[in-house]
Amino acid sequence: MYYFNLYGAKVVRFSFLYIMLSKDYKKDIFIVGLTGGIGSGKSTVARVFQAFGVPRFEADKAAHQIYANDSNVRKAVIERFGESVAITNKQGESVDLNRKELGKLAFNEDGGIEFLNKLVHPAVREAFKVWLSELPSTTTYVLRESAILFESGSDKGCDVVLTVSTDKEERMNRVLQRDGGEKSESREIILGKFNAQLSEQKRLEFSDFVIHNNDEDRILPQVEKLHALWSKTS
Repeated sequence: MYYFNLYGAKVVRFSFLYIMLSKDYKKDIFIVGLTGGIGSGKSTVARVFQAFGVPRFEADKAAHQIYANDSNVRKAVIERFGESVAITNKQGESVDLNRKELGKLAFNEDGGIEFLNKLVHPAVREAFKVWLSELPSTTTYVLRESAILFESGSDKGCDVVLTVSTDKEERMNRVLQRDGGEKSESREIILGKFNAQLSEQKRLEFSDFVIHNNDEDRILPQVEKLHALWSKTS
C-alpha cells in the first residue's frame, strides 16, 4: 500500500486514487463520507464544499425528519425514554420528539445511543439512497455528512472518508460556548456526546483524508485541493 501527502491533509491510500482517476472505472456518483467529532467544525467544512456546488446529505437532519414523520419510530423512542421526550398536539398525539430532552437521556443512559442508532439509521440509509437517486446524472461527487459515520456503519457505503480534525480542548470550548455549557445540565449532555463518539485517534485511523480545523488552520485551501481532486472522478 502506497501513500502520498496532500496539502493540509492526511495521507491517502494510493489505491483509492488509482480507482478514482482510472478512465476504465465506471461509477454513477462518487460518495465522500464526511465526519468529525462534536465541535470540530464539520458542518462549516460541508458548507464550503456546498459553495463549490457539491450536493450535501445531512444524516442528522434526515434523522430529525424521521422522528417527525414516522409515527412508529416516535412510538418506539417514547416507549424507551418516556413521555418527556414527546412533543404533542392539542389532541395529545405525539407529532415530534424533543431532541434536547432525548439527547440528555440517550447520552446518559446505558445503551441509549445504541438503541437510537439501531432504530433510526437503517431509515437514514434508505433516505440517503433515495436522495442519491434523485440527483442529476452529471453529479460528480457528493458529501454524506454524519457525526457518527463510523459508529452507524455508514462509512461502508462511501468511496472515501474525510474527517475534520480539531484539538479536543478547542472542540470542547466551542461546544460549551455554543450549547450553554455554563449550565451543569448542558455540560453533562455535552460530555455525554463526547464520550459516546469514536475517539479522535480511531476516527483518523479509519479515514482516508483529513482537514485540520484549529485556529491556525485555513479551511478553504484544503477544501479547494480536495474538490479539485474529486471533481476528476467522472
